[in-house]
Amino acid sequence: MAANEQTESIVRIHFILLLVLAASVAAAGADDGSPAIKVTRLGETLHQLTTDQGAYTTNSLASVGADGLLLVDTQSREDSAAFRKAVASLGKGDPKIIINTHRHVEHVGGNELFGEAPIVIAHALVRSKLRSGSFLFDEFPNATLPDITFTDSISVFFNGEEIRLIAMPGSHDDNEIIVHFTKSKTVHLSSLANGFNFPSVDADGDALRFEELVSKAIELLPPDVLIVSGHNRNGTIEDLRAYRDMLAATTATVRNGLAAGKDADTMKAEKVLDAWSGYAGSYVSADEWIDTLAAGLRGTAPPRSKIFDPLYEAYSEGGADAAIALYRTLRREQPGEYPLEDTDLLAIGDKLLARELFEPALRFLEASLVEYPDSAYAYYTNYNLAIAHDRLGHREEALRYCRTAAEQSPDSPQIAAFLQELESRP
Repeated sequence: MAANEQTESIVRIHFILLLVLAASVAAAGADDGSPAIKVTRLGETLHQLTTDQGAYTTNSLASVGADGLLLVDTQSREDSAAFRKAVASLGKGDPKIIINTHRHVEHVGGNELFGEAPIVIAHALVRSKLRSGSFLFDEFPNATLPDITFTDSISVFFNGEEIRLIAMPGSHDDNEIIVHFTKSKTVHLSSLANGFNFPSVDADGDALRFEELVSKAIELLPPDVLIVSGHNRNGTIEDLRAYRDMLAATTATVRNGLAAGKDADTMKAEKVLDAWSGYAGSYVSADEWIDTLAAGLRGTAPPRSKIFDPLYEAYSEGGADAAIALYRTLRREQPGEYPLEDTDLLAIGDKLLARELFEPALRFLEASLVEYPDSAYAYYTNYNLAIAHDRLGHREEALRYCRTAAEQSPDSPQIAAFLQELESRP
C-alpha cells in the first residue's frame, strides 16, 4: 500500500535525520570473546543496542538523559559482558528502569546484571512464566522478575517524553508488549514483527492473531514512527502495512489450500508462498510458515509441554542423571501424559550451558542425541556439545562434535567459524 505524499515526506525526513545521527556508531565488545554490541544513536535521547547472534540480531533500546538510563530488553546471559560494556559506554551508569517486551531469555537474560535496584516493568504474566516450565532451569534470580506489571497499557515519563507501554499479547507469545517513545517517534515492536520476516510463534502464541494485532499497532502508531523489531532489521509504518498484507494473503492461501483438500506437504511442494519468498528469514522459512498456519487453521498446534516441572524437581533432588532417568521412564511408560518433543532435553542442556554448568549440560545434551538421533535439531545439540567440551578443555571431543554439527548444518556460519577456530589451535 503506497503512502500519501505527506506521509512519504515525513518518513523521508525522519530517516534523513536517522542517517545523520547514525554516523555516530560505536561497537561495545567484551574481552572474553562474546559478540560485540553495536550502539546506534536514534535520536536526542534514544539509542539502539544490537547484538549479532550469527543467524539473527537482537535489538534493545536505551533512553539516556537527565533522568538517567532506561532500557528496553536486556539481551541474554551469554552476552552479559558485552551488554554491560555497551550500557556503560552510554555514560549514565546502571539503568533506573528496565522494560521487558516479553519473557523470552534473549529479552530478560541481562536483567540480573544490574541487581535489585532497577524497577522492572513487564506484562502481568511474565512473573509466573519465569517461574514455570523450561524457565525453571534458568533459575533466574528475583532481580529478573518484574516489579510492576499490567495487562492493558501504562505510561512512563522519563527523559522528557512519554513512553507508552501497550499490551499486545496473543501472537508470538501471550505476554508481549510494545514500547512507544512518543517524542522520539520510535517504537520497539517486540516480536510482533521480527525484522518483517514470516512470524515466529511460541507455544503460547497463535499464528492467526498476528494480522489482528499488527492492524491494531498500525492504528495506534503515527505515520512517521521508526519501528525497531525484536530481532533483525528495523522499518517504517509502510513496512508494517505490507507485512500485514502478507499475513492476510498467506493465511488465505493456506486456508484455501486446506479447503481444497491439500495438506501442508502438498502446499510446500507446490511452493504456494513463493510470491512472498522475500519474507523468509533466519527465523522462519516459507515451508515452516505453511506448517504453522496449517496447524493453527486446523487447531492441531501441539499443546504446551508440562514435562519440565517434574524434570526440574528430579534435577534439583538427584542431579542430571535422575532427571534423564525420569524422562526416559515417562517416555516409555506414560507417553500420552506429556506431549514430549525432540527438543526437551536439548532445551535443558542449552539453558545449563548458558549458566556455565558444563557437566550437567553435557549429560542432557548427550541424552538428547541418544533419545532423538534423527532430530532436525541434532546439529544444534552437537554444536552445544562442542562448546561444552571446549570449555571443559576437551579439545578432541569438541572437534568431533563440531565437525558433526558442521556436516549436519553446512550453511551455518556460526558453526563453521567455531570449527575453524578449534582446528586452528595448536
